[in-house]
Amino acid sequence: MRLPLRITVTTAFAVFTAATILVVAALNYIGSRDAIIETAKTGIVKSADAAEHGIERLLGRAFLAADTIATLPADMFDWDNRESLLGILTVSLKASPEIYGVFVGLRDGSFIQAINLMGPDGKQRKVEGMPDDAVTAWRAIGPAAGGRGRPEQWWHFDEDNNRISPLRAGASDLSTYDPRTRPWFIDAQKKAGAVVSDAYIFSSLKKPGITVAEPLDNAPENTVGIDLSLDDLAGVTARLSPGENGVVAILNESANVLAYPDPAKILKDTGHGLGVDLIPAAELDDDRVRAAVAGGATADGMHHSFKAKGESYIGFVRPVEHQSLTGWKIVSVAAVRDFTGGLKETLHRSLIIAGSVLIVAVAGVAMMAGWITVPVLRLRKLADQVTALNFARMQQFNSPFDEIKQLQQSMDRMRTALDTFLRFVPRDVVRQLVRENQAAVVGGSRREVTLLFTDIEGFTAMSEKMTPEQIMSQTSEYFELMSLGIQSNMGTIDKFIGDAIMAMWNAPTEDVFHVDNACRGALAALHISRDLDAQFREKGQAPMRTRFGLHTCEVLVGNVGAPDRMQYTCLGSGVNLASRIEGLNKFYGTQLLVSDAVRRRASPEFLFRRVDIVEAKGTSVPVTIYELMGQRGEDSAFYVGDEATRLASKYEQAFDFYIHHDFDDALRVLDELAEAAPDDPVIAQLREKCRGYVTIPPGNEWTGATKLDAK
Repeated sequence: MRLPLRITVTTAFAVFTAATILVVAALNYIGSRDAIIETAKTGIVKSADAAEHGIERLLGRAFLAADTIATLPADMFDWDNRESLLGILTVSLKASPEIYGVFVGLRDGSFIQAINLMGPDGKQRKVEGMPDDAVTAWRAIGPAAGGRGRPEQWWHFDEDNNRISPLRAGASDLSTYDPRTRPWFIDAQKKAGAVVSDAYIFSSLKKPGITVAEPLDNAPENTVGIDLSLDDLAGVTARLSPGENGVVAILNESANVLAYPDPAKILKDTGHGLGVDLIPAAELDDDRVRAAVAGGATADGMHHSFKAKGESYIGFVRPVEHQSLTGWKIVSVAAVRDFTGGLKETLHRSLIIAGSVLIVAVAGVAMMAGWITVPVLRLRKLADQVTALNFARMQQFNSPFDEIKQLQQSMDRMRTALDTFLRFVPRDVVRQLVRENQAAVVGGSRREVTLLFTDIEGFTAMSEKMTPEQIMSQTSEYFELMSLGIQSNMGTIDKFIGDAIMAMWNAPTEDVFHVDNACRGALAALHISRDLDAQFREKGQAPMRTRFGLHTCEVLVGNVGAPDRMQYTCLGSGVNLASRIEGLNKFYGTQLLVSDAVRRRASPEFLFRRVDIVEAKGTSVPVTIYELMGQRGEDSAFYVGDEATRLASKYEQAFDFYIHHDFDDALRVLDELAEAAPDDPVIAQLREKCRGYVTIPPGNEWTGATKLDAK
């Protein structure tokens, strides 16, 4: 039997295409399921890594606070200086709200402690015996009083630092507490170095925590301690759950649960007068964690599958890789259905869509010559490249159809036009609009970003000595390399303002580590600027010494302008403050200044030093500004060295004296620093201020803020 060619080709096409769809769908299902499972495993590991980063960051702040206090002069820890010492301990509390208490145990049994009654979430910690409106408490236990116990004193302060309860004194205020008998004191003295206690329940907070302790540098027979609440890790585990039905938990060396998304579940009633204690993982009311720990007890660092209540899970148990936390483990569990639950439904929909397309395609093949398909598919590939903003060299082809040829030429012109357009706007903004199939409209949303402003020192005077062509050539090379340093660290160039650059992080692409990336980007641009200056001098060109200002704030991010002409940028008072911070470099002789908001959110790998507390022109609230000096780690790209770290620590000590009106001690430290760094403008300026205040002391209302009228 003979069949018409069209029917034969159409039938063969339909059968072959249907078989191909079924085979591809089956292979795709199997391959996709395996790939999704691997993605789930990767997500589990990333959740564990992020949890460990949260632990290290929490410990890093505690060690930094302990190290800072340990370097204070020995006479600061005399019993007669207890109120001054308590003031310094309170500064450490406010710098790191995760810290619950900072205290010093002295060799004669005296004990001096500052307690932070406000948590990092801004809510008051529930502590027995504390006034409702107290945000800070001081406690001082003196030497033994004739065998009758030790005199104990308490102070309570509200958020304005006003004392709200009288000093308690009398025979009833005697304490038997002796820090020399506590494990943190004994272990630190025995090791002669920093130690981390086992996790335990803070009796006053009824929540788990640890104590970081180390001997004082200048009085090693005394010990400083930091009480660190682990309650904040519960929020970390809740945010890091891999999938909707996954969970992350943290265990100590005794397999007790330290952190879990529901903090109430990790505490149990001891019935021995101590109130509560940590619950073992084997008793936790969570089948997922219990099964993961039981299955991973001998397989740390390996994925293992298990079932709980009839549902399949993938578990991952691994130790925390921190030298001070031996025995801590991170448990990360993901539900398989979170990653594969929609796969069968997607396959079903895909088969329905494929069948519909097949019917249409068969009809089309019957109506038109099959050889037209090839150039059309090629054009589709070119269109996908343009949609993805992929402007690599596109494959050209010839077609006998004039319409196909014209379409190919139009697409090539569109590619060129888009490529040109993307040189004027952030590429991520356009890619997001294309991905979400949205048109650009005026408007925006609130978001926390980190902003960078740069400025070339003396650019106006320099440009007056150059031709326009020379200015264009030199600034083009400058902007190209500076942009590279910013963009390679996930920064987005907002605009070029004359000789200045405005850049931001965490917009338009979300970046949870935007503060750290901004610090690295600013340091990279700073070093690029210095390298460029050396090259310019070698070529006989004017150097372009650049100043930088970095600030983290909440702004309105979006498209600004008119409906037919707009610009992606950010608006808010924080933008002005970031610009003002950059301008302060001129006053202090620095190159890279950051706000306190940047310093507080940055990881401990970066080294900062306070420069001043200022009220810049255009602002009404004092802002503490810091100089970003580099990174602490020896393997870091911008490692500053041990000597710079040591000098920065001593400078911070001098600044603390300065803030507390102790100008003589501040001058003593600054004089030593001036000998080591005679050309340091920050040291010189603070030294000059201290000299002036020694001669004419400021009033009691002085807060250390400097009011600047110039930009």
